[in-house]
Amino acid sequence: MEIAIHEQDGVIICRFTGEVRFEDMMESWRQLFAKYPNLQDYKGILATLLDAQIMKHEAENLNMMVDLLKEHLEELKDLRIAIVTDTPMVTNTIIVGRRVKSLQIRPFSTVDAAMRWINI
Repeated sequence: MEIAIHEQDGVIICRFTGEVRFEDMMESWRQLFAKYPNLQDYKGILATLLDAQIMKHEAENLNMMVDLLKEHLEELKDLRIAIVTDTPMVTNTIIVGRRVKSLQIRPFSTVDAAMRWINI
């Protein structure tokens, strides 16, 4: 698994490639929080998994993700978070959004659609 994190037009973009496990996703969030201590300076975060093979995730793993994001709610509160994927992981994005209602998180099937939503 590889993750490339860069900025484009005020949006932090995380591009995943290869086999992605739950632990990889958790680590990517930790890296993002460490690399960008002032997230409020950005419009949003776009994570694209279109070039990744996502390994099966368990329900307890999703709970761990929710807990991690809740720890950083103050930093994430005004950001739009777009997850771009063409896998059944879309449902996980919806579940996270329902469990952490103050997050603006949505699934998308294309990077262009995600960028348009973030830039509204």
